[in-house]
Amino acid sequence: MTATVHSLHDDGVGIVGGGLLGLAAGHTLAKRGIPVTVYEAGDRVGGLAGTTRIGGVEVDRYYHAVTLEDHRMLELAAELGLEEQIRWRPLGVGFFHEGRLASMSTPREVLAFPGLSLVDKVRLAAFVARCKLTRDHEPLDGEPVGPWVRRTAGERLWDQLFRPLLDSKFDGEYDDLPATYLWSRTRRTAGTRDKSGREVMGWIRGGHQVLADRMAEEIERLGGRVRTGTPVRHISSRDGRATGVITDDESIAHDVVVSTLLRPHAERTLGPDVVAQLPADPCRYMGIVCVVARVRRSVSPYYALNITDRRIPITSVVETTHVVDPDHVEGHLLYVPHYVTADSPELLAPAADITAAYLGHVAAMFPGFDPGRDVIASQVARARFAEPVHRHGRHTRVPDLFPAPGLAMASSAHVYPDIVHGQAILGVAERVADGVAARYGAATSHAPLQRSAA
Repeated sequence: MTATVHSLHDDGVGIVGGGLLGLAAGHTLAKRGIPVTVYEAGDRVGGLAGTTRIGGVEVDRYYHAVTLEDHRMLELAAELGLEEQIRWRPLGVGFFHEGRLASMSTPREVLAFPGLSLVDKVRLAAFVARCKLTRDHEPLDGEPVGPWVRRTAGERLWDQLFRPLLDSKFDGEYDDLPATYLWSRTRRTAGTRDKSGREVMGWIRGGHQVLADRMAEEIERLGGRVRTGTPVRHISSRDGRATGVITDDESIAHDVVVSTLLRPHAERTLGPDVVAQLPADPCRYMGIVCVVARVRRSVSPYYALNITDRRIPITSVVETTHVVDPDHVEGHLLYVPHYVTADSPELLAPAADITAAYLGHVAAMFPGFDPGRDVIASQVARARFAEPVHRHGRHTRVPDLFPAPGLAMASSAHVYPDIVHGQAILGVAERVADGVAARYGAATSHAPLQRSAA
């Protein structure tokens, strides 16, 4: 049956996507009294930060945590009454290196790390200190990561540590990566550790889904709308200006439309008159394939395992129940991600084959783990476009937040020079909300008024 499309006058701001970014932007705008409607295709808000069900138990769709330095996340949690729901845990920093497990959580463990000389370890400490002390990333933007690391940390550290880490994260394609990426990641990691060198991470009881649900509730309490189960098929436009959204059965006018989709997805919703105005996309995109498994017992002694032994062709093994309460998920929770190029055959391979291969790699690193015996239930999550890659060189690296009249395009591509995490996403939400608020008055002849909750 073909849905009947009819026009509704709505005005205000329409936000496409009910993930963390869309909800945070909508929450900020609603607090300022600007009418806002959030459209989420799924039956529940949260997007990639939300939950899924595995074996009848609700778990995080992907792995998420907060750190002591994530002030935006912590302030938002406190504002929403969730401050007391955060569980903090000290964690070790794990590596699978030269066929065995190793750690760099304490100075003693750094000194005992295999395959690196004392000179290498001194150079590693100096490299981390240099990244922490360097505030200005612009000189690093134009420099390829490989030559920069070789010059600043040495050939052995590049070959033994950094090159295999980049290989695992970028599926072997990192030559176009700026030095800024490793600078930012090193600063992020160093900032999450306590004085002993151990990482301290937190989990909101119930996961980021609870944060998303609370934001949705607040948006509606402030007079906004959150429409789940409502995919936006098209962003309507006239003479190059975004004018609203079209769902399966409605055409809804908005003064400003905010798309939180990554560029390859967002372009499919835009008319040719708007697409023609978009500058070339400065990013390429990595996909992800991730096996999520509920298991009967702890498999890894680490929250996240860095894999520098490239005989194991996955990105990491993340056991979130070092932070997440195991009782909450009725077992232990294991994520086995592999970031892949957007044309990787793994994005189309049968789920059973992916599960067998990935859990087989886990068993190779942890011989006591038997997938047939230890796995309660599992599923495979995939996305062809999951994370932006910003290229080195002298060019615009971050897409324009407002590329066409009446339109904002905000996504994880805008976190640069940061790496993608919740804290950085909330920073993008603040920026887009500020920009929308500034443009909103010019887009409408009526003053922004808070809607009645009724």
